[in-house]
Amino acid sequence: MKSLFAVLLLTTTSCWSFTCYFTMVKTNCWSDYDVTVDVMDAKEGNKLFSITVPKGQLWTRQTFDCNEGQTLMYVAQFSPIFWDKDKGKTYSAQRVWFLPETIAPGASAWNVSVCYPNDFSLVPMPPEATSNCQCDFKSIPVIPPKQLP
Repeated sequence: MKSLFAVLLLTTTSCWSFTCYFTMVKTNCWSDYDVTVDVMDAKEGNKLFSITVPKGQLWTRQTFDCNEGQTLMYVAQFSPIFWDKDKGKTYSAQRVWFLPETIAPGASAWNVSVCYPNDFSLVPMPPEATSNCQCDFKSIPVIPPKQLP
């Protein structure tokens, strides 16, 4: 009976969701713009959530439920636009993000960190941008580990 319970526990554990953090960072050249990113499940094709780093801020973080082996993709847009031809335009991520297949012992969450525009394709630079545009991940607080029961 104990072995049956253990097998059931192991097979159902992978169906449970896990806590993930999505940390969205803009380079300093984008501080005067709102940047919104839609995060999607690449396999299912459904939107999981949107996250916005508003004008005047360089980063934000959001929690979401994720699963082992889940594949994420994301698209971004910014406002205000520079030119009328950019209205409604979106910019896809340069790659998809593969979450781990298994949860490591003691792990309480996963973090997905994304830099705008570095991690996206064909994003134009703001007209006032300098050549020294960087995402500053060092100034972002570390995610404290959750206390596991």
